Amino acid sequence: MIDVLNAHLKQWQEVSGYLLKQQEALRSIQKMINAKNSMGKSLEPILAAQANMQKMIESIQIPRYQIPDISYLTKQITSIIDFQGSIQETISSVFGELQRSFRELPPRTQEALLILGAHGWYFDLDLPLPKLWNLKKALSEGDAQEAEQALIEYFEGRINKIEESILKRYPKRDKLIRAAFNAHRKQQYELAIPVMFAQTDGICKDIANQYLFIKKNRKPGTAIYAEQIAVNSFKGALLSPLAQTLPIGMSQHERSGDFNELNRHMVMHGESLDYGTKTNSLKAISLINFVAHVLAPEDEASDTALSP
Repeated sequence: MIDVLNAHLKQWQEVSGYLLKQQEALRSIQKMINAKNSMGKSLEPILAAQANMQKMIESIQIPRYQIPDISYLTKQITSIIDFQGSIQETISSVFGELQRSFRELPPRTQEALLILGAHGWYFDLDLPLPKLWNLKKALSEGDAQEAEQALIEYFEGRINKIEESILKRYPKRDKLIRAAFNAHRKQQYELAIPVMFAQTDGICKDIANQYLFIKKNRKPGTAIYAEQIAVNSFKGALLSPLAQTLPIGMSQHERSGDFNELNRHMVMHGESLDYGTKTNSLKAISLINFVAHVLAPEDEASDTALSP
């Protein structure tokens, strides 16, 4: 009997504990409901103000303006855009032509310089390239006499400036170079030409550590320098006359039976007795001038030769 009463008592205690927990939960829910009601009352003024603001916004009327006719302006803009497109096409075409010209410049320059060298003349880096093209055209199309006369007049008119520029660059050769130019001015061409040749080879030795008139592997010694220093194609084109055997440097075995160009070997070894002419002296001046500047210690040749 006692055991039954204890069991009922235990069950009652568990039921009482459960009821207490449910009562606490109800109290918490009631507190949350009260807080929500309180918050709703506090938001009423804000909601009322929001409603009033909405009414004010709805009452505002946006004024209507007449939209002007802009068709004329649209046509103008279209014309400008079309014009810009035309300009862009023109610019693209010009740049394309420039790129093509620069690609063709080295081989075209080399061809012209070698044609000049085949006739005993060498390029002056102060000569504008268009004049070089004209000379090349005249020489290659058989009008060599006209081209040669133009070269004679050109170098004769620049003798003082050429002498001054060479002396400034190679002052240790002052005495001999002055003697050669003075001999030319006195029409002593037989004396001027050999000295010009000697000083040309000396300048090549100074700068390139090679001689122009001494062959290595059937090429001028300066070809070794030209192949090493020509880091870009245009510089290589400028140096091409020093890398190939031209009439002025041909040996006895390289000259034909009817050879009649100025030749260093024939002059220095006494084979030629009629080399002492004004034209040949100017050719020798063109050679020493070319060597003195294309083998410049400073890399100025490419910039100078690109003058318009």
